[in-house]
Amino acid sequence: MNKPNPHLSGAVEAPMKLSTAPYISPEYARAEKNQLWLKTWQVACREEEIPQVGDFYTYEILDQSVIVLRLSEDEIVAYHNACRHRGRRLLQGCGRATHFQCPYHGWTYDLDGANTFILDKENWSGALDDAALRLKTVKTGRWGGFVFVNLDDDCGPLEDFLQEVPYWLGVFETGKMRYKWRQWLRMDCNWKVAVEAFIEGYHAETTHPQIAELGGGKTGSSAEGLHARLFQVGSAGGGIGTGVNEKDDIDVRNIPYLGLKQAQETIWSNTSETFVEAARRLPDLLPEGVDKMQVSMKLMEVACQLDAERGVKWPQVDPMHMAQVGINWHVFPNTVLLPNVTFCLGFRMRPDGFNPDSSIMEVFALERYPEGEEPETQWEHKPEQTGDSWPLLIKQDFRNLAEQQAGMHSVSLSDGLHPNPVQEASVINFQRNLADYMGEHAPELLEPGKG
Repeated sequence: MNKPNPHLSGAVEAPMKLSTAPYISPEYARAEKNQLWLKTWQVACREEEIPQVGDFYTYEILDQSVIVLRLSEDEIVAYHNACRHRGRRLLQGCGRATHFQCPYHGWTYDLDGANTFILDKENWSGALDDAALRLKTVKTGRWGGFVFVNLDDDCGPLEDFLQEVPYWLGVFETGKMRYKWRQWLRMDCNWKVAVEAFIEGYHAETTHPQIAELGGGKTGSSAEGLHARLFQVGSAGGGIGTGVNEKDDIDVRNIPYLGLKQAQETIWSNTSETFVEAARRLPDLLPEGVDKMQVSMKLMEVACQLDAERGVKWPQVDPMHMAQVGINWHVFPNTVLLPNVTFCLGFRMRPDGFNPDSSIMEVFALERYPEGEEPETQWEHKPEQTGDSWPLLIKQDFRNLAEQQAGMHSVSLSDGLHPNPVQEASVINFQRNLADYMGEHAPELLEPGKG
């Protein structure tokens, strides 16, 4: 299958106005439950979070709770987290279980979901149907080391939902990566405001001035069905963290080291120690006058060699694929992935109940490690947005979100918002697909000058 080159796609959206209602309306926030969250595939956890039989992870979305469980070495299942007696939630957090017992009245279920004990069952005089007392299942799917759930019993397969995502990102084998770190906090903004902050690069020049110092350049974005891709225009080397730009006053051989060291210090991801060391060696390995593509190829060659020496095997990725994959993918509705051969930065945003002005943001870094050297990590709650709680670049993004959410309530915006049709095409695509799910609850998307 021939895939389009996003670097040549130009403007992929017509200019469009967006309503503020999806971001601030309490009615819209409530409608999202039935229209979106009960009908779409969403990342619940990583397979590595439930590695052993009996390991479970509880995933919460609005007022719904799901138990994701490793049932056998090869099978992962999910159940609604509610006792069939009178609804008490069975589990919280994550852990390991041999069975589920309701703390309220003691009803018990095995890992296969079957009810195995009812206190004083004879009181029902035989009226209970054992089949009806099983825990209700939730659809599950797996891709890239992520476990997805869908609360719609009639949903289509995950493979159809993901569309082009496995083709473009599957080559990076993120299932073989492990958590480097993972943190979360509540944000004073709508979950969609948080998503959109991380799927467009139009803000980078203003919000992240340190990037421009190294010739960061412009970004574009392209709609990929339900999903979207962000790419850096004119950068050699493709994936995030390893692209090589040009800067008149900096030797192109030095740019990778400066950029990767900056990522290491300001993002805590989008690179690895191996890549930083490989970049440091480039001026000694390349002659003056080389172009950015030669620098990019040498960077990848040296980094691959260094990783092999420490026991990290790279996936085989065609250079043309790497050049076209982009730097950032929005996986509808609420996951963002920034992939590369040995690392991946990720975001998951969720509504914080039905309050349109609050959301839960989770940020994680994945990396490929030598076997047996994977770090042990836990989700860490980091509510502070100052100091060393979060990396600089992400804190810079955080500073915009609450202020943007507050601004959305301004009556001056009743006639709509004006996203960039080239650099924020991903935002337009997100809102268009969201409107399809929301149906009659969705405001109309208007062309400028209309409405």
